[in-house]
This record gives sequence, C-alpha cells and structure tokens, in this order.
Amino acid sequence: MRTAYKPFWFILAVLCALILIAGISRMNDAPERIPWRTDFTAARHEAASTNKPLFAYFTAPWCQPCQRLKHTTWADAGVEQSLKAYVPVEIDIDTHQDLAARYAPDGIPTFVVLDRDGVAIKSGGGPMSPEEFLAWLKAPSR
Repeated sequence: MRTAYKPFWFILAVLCALILIAGISRMNDAPERIPWRTDFTAARHEAASTNKPLFAYFTAPWCQPCQRLKHTTWADAGVEQSLKAYVPVEIDIDTHQDLAARYAPDGIPTFVVLDRDGVAIKSGGGPMSPEEFLAWLKAPSR
C-alpha cells in the first residue's frame, strides 16, 4: 500500500522544489528605481523649469530587452543617482508613434538626451548593463 503513494510524494517534492526555485529567483528581481514621467510635454516643461536636460527612454511592453532593463539597469542605485540630473520620461512607441519616428527611428530600447528646445544632443540604445549605461551617459555628446 505504501508503494502506491510513492508517485504522489515524488510529484509533491518536485512541485515544492519548483516553487522554492521560483521564489528565490523572484527575490533577485530588483524593482525599477527610476521615477519615470510618462507625459512628454509635461516632462519637457519640467526640464525647462528645473534647467535639467530631458532623458527620453523609448520602449514598448512587448520589447523583451526593455523588460530586462527594468530588473537590471533601471534597478541600479548608481543609474538612479545619475539620472537625478535629468528629467526622465518613458515613451511607449506604440502610443507615441510620432515621437518614436522623430527620436527613435532605429528601434528600441533607445535613449535620447534632449536640450530645453527638444533637440537631441545625444542618443544611444540597446540593452545596456548598468556599467555600460553609466559609461554612455558620462561620455561626451557627439
């Protein structure tokens, strides 16, 4: 009779192990730290009134590299600190196709630093690690 329960205990042990692994991997997912604005016009006004450049991040919900940035680069304390010198705005390219065509014509993720007149002074993109992103941010504009 006890041998009849062996498959049940085995399946239960496997399920418990999977739940444990999923829980541990969730603990490693750091939350995004960047206080993104989502209204481009309001963010431009804020940038002008605070005399800060605008940091525009072009993304989409379906973009897998963009989703990974939430748990890596945008969750990094150093990146958070560096972006305090900017007004960060997140722009969904599906919702704002006009802005995407103007500032991010080559795809996403794209990052653009804009001056107070909305002129792009620096752009880059791709799934950067926190270290790569900070190096890009500190590099001189071209």
